[in-house]
Amino acid sequence: MRKIIIAMMFLTSLMMADSTIKLSIGGMTCNGCATGINEGFKDDFPKYKVHLDYDSAVMMVHSKDGSDVNIKEVQEALLGMGFKGTLLKETKLKK
Repeated sequence: MRKIIIAMMFLTSLMMADSTIKLSIGGMTCNGCATGINEGFKDDFPKYKVHLDYDSAVMMVHSKDGSDVNIKEVQEALLGMGFKGTLLKETKLKK
């Protein structure tokens, strides 16, 4: 039930963002990796809301302030943490 509520809250917040990106994360070998990525983004990129699923190795990122997500910035941050982020999908909402 808790996972359903969290997923609903995340999906609701996605609808308010101007862009959302979905990436496949390479090099993630444990749940600790996922926690490290989440913490790194929370600390270094507070403008982004990040949801990372360890089981599927997929990360979704959207902006909290309504701006577009900078894909290159996200991928470079992941590289700096030791992971490769391959873009799977980008969604932009019309302003």
